[in-house]
Amino acid sequence: MFSKFRQIIQEQLGLTKAETGIILFLSIGLITGGVVKLLRLDNATEQFDFSRSDSLFAEASRKIDSIVAADEGTHQFQNAYVGTRKLETGEQIDINSAQIEELTLIPGVGKVTAERILRYRTGKGRFMSVDELQNIKGIGAKKLEKIRPFVKAE
Repeated sequence: MFSKFRQIIQEQLGLTKAETGIILFLSIGLITGGVVKLLRLDNATEQFDFSRSDSLFAEASRKIDSIVAADEGTHQFQNAYVGTRKLETGEQIDINSAQIEELTLIPGVGKVTAERILRYRTGKGRFMSVDELQNIKGIGAKKLEKIRPFVKAE
């Protein structure tokens, strides 16, 4: 039956025996693939949750950043984590005793502002109130209100 079908195609289309064989081979493959695809539609494929692998990748990236910073010197290694974590609501830092690493945990305070706070404290002494932070370049009324919940002056 298959050879008769092949002969009919070959005669009707004017193809050689090899060309007819290739066309039949590709047609059978196409039909088989279509049937397999239809059968798989009935079985819903499970969706993979990438959130775990994404968080592992993010953690590995932070470690690599720290290693790169360590290659540039010990001081840089210590600063590799500066600014990666921020304080959450309810947490407060005492601006009279905090060092740069702690001050950079305050939302809106980077390394430069933290250094200015330390310089001010070294030159003028202890902060009498949180409002005194407005004397530091880069901290205006708006920024002070943003950081106020996260700081105290004891």
